Amino acid sequence: MTRASLAALCLARLAAVTVAGAVIAVAVAIAASPLMPIGPARLAEPTPGVEVNLAILGVGFAVIAVLPLAVLVRAAWRAAGRARGPLGVAEPARPARPSQVGSALGLAGSVPGSIGVRMAFEPGRGRTAVPVRSALAGTIVAVAAVVAAVVFGASLIALVGTPHQYGQNWNQELDLQFVGASAAFGGKILSSEPGITGYGAGDYGQLMFDGKILPAIGIDPLHGDGYLTLLAGRPPSGPGEIVLGAQTLRALHRHLGQTVQVVVSWTGGYPGPATQHTMRIVGMAVFPSFGLYLLSATDLGNGAAVSASLLSVPSPPTRCTGHVTCYNFFLIRYRPGTDLNTAAARLSAAVTKAGCPIGSCIVTSDQRPGDIKDYAAIRDTPLVLGAVLVLLAVGTLIHVLLTSVHRRRRDLAVLKTLGLVRSQVLRVVAWQATALAAAALLIGLPLGVLAGRWAWALFAGSAGVSGQADVPLPLVLLAIPVTLVLANLIAAGPGWDAARLRPASVLRSE
Repeated sequence: MTRASLAALCLARLAAVTVAGAVIAVAVAIAASPLMPIGPARLAEPTPGVEVNLAILGVGFAVIAVLPLAVLVRAAWRAAGRARGPLGVAEPARPARPSQVGSALGLAGSVPGSIGVRMAFEPGRGRTAVPVRSALAGTIVAVAAVVAAVVFGASLIALVGTPHQYGQNWNQELDLQFVGASAAFGGKILSSEPGITGYGAGDYGQLMFDGKILPAIGIDPLHGDGYLTLLAGRPPSGPGEIVLGAQTLRALHRHLGQTVQVVVSWTGGYPGPATQHTMRIVGMAVFPSFGLYLLSATDLGNGAAVSASLLSVPSPPTRCTGHVTCYNFFLIRYRPGTDLNTAAARLSAAVTKAGCPIGSCIVTSDQRPGDIKDYAAIRDTPLVLGAVLVLLAVGTLIHVLLTSVHRRRRDLAVLKTLGLVRSQVLRVVAWQATALAAAALLIGLPLGVLAGRWAWALFAGSAGVSGQADVPLPLVLLAIPVTLVLANLIAAGPGWDAARLRPASVLRSE
């Protein structure tokens, strides 16, 4: 056979596997289509039935069947060029570079450990060759992907479950809507309510920049501070300063320290005379949901915060007139352990008794932005993806162990002839699985943490939230013993097959 014929033979064997795998994958996808979509999208299509999308399935089939062939064409050509000797004659199994770890274990007196580690890291040659490198690479990728999915999923869960991260640094909002009240009015009511440890006040508004509408709020920290979740910079300290969301900064092509020309078109929830202001950007913040009827609402990285006095308008119904700043809402913090439902009912009654029109003053505890509600619906998706990758890693490890035991039957038969007993053969396969898992953990864990942090930084940057990933260190460390135990459980089957091997039958066939 010529070199081209040998290369074609190698690729034909691979094509048989990839085409069969592609057929099975397409069949599974079609069979699983009635289960899709999952999550909130299921509400839009409760009974989808069987779906056969020829375009998507065709691309998937081509990728599975053709991509491995394209990747390995060069390797097949190189292998065909190195082929020597008559076809079917085994080449020497001694590797060019023996495993140093295996040699060290042998010198330490652990015969099963030495043999198992060498089987894990030495691919061998000829008919005894085992794809240990590709198996190790696949296991490393699987471990790294699982860890990255866990880091990303934990960060997403922390985002949707931690109000501070999406900008809500208070327990309740007393929303007066289109009514304005002075700080004295709010202080008189809030100071008499039990459990309140701090409160701020603010106004609704709307700005315009180059014809683009920008939802805005003004917040004054009347009692306590830290009502804005800042990613950079500081809160505005006067009417000439502004804080923007990350998405808004990108859309305006501005950064901290620069100035912007904005038009204040709505103040206190009402349209008013448009006034133009030159404002300096002093901070970047995350915004919860602030909005009124007819006004666009703030959302995570979209919005602006200015001084409340800039958005204040007189409110005669509550006698908030003159040069006093009139506020549309109050942000309230309670002592830990306070029953928020009871506190909300008590506060509503107190505000109504003080003269707020019935139905105009609302107490709310949930100011999650729309994006956060969407993220909450898919927060478990990265963890589901991690579970799928775990199955792929298990399949990779099972494949390499079964392949190793099958192709190295002669070596195992010789070792048993030299005196290796069944328990030692079992330990050889266990050492092999442990070595592969340990190497995958050693490389895959740090790579997974870095990949997870990088993926979260990209996501957070586009969403306008903090890019600091939440790395669940106990869960990541727990992956070490779990992976090693799982690897040894997987090794039990191939190890038992190797232990039952009959040397006479194997060596006679050789």
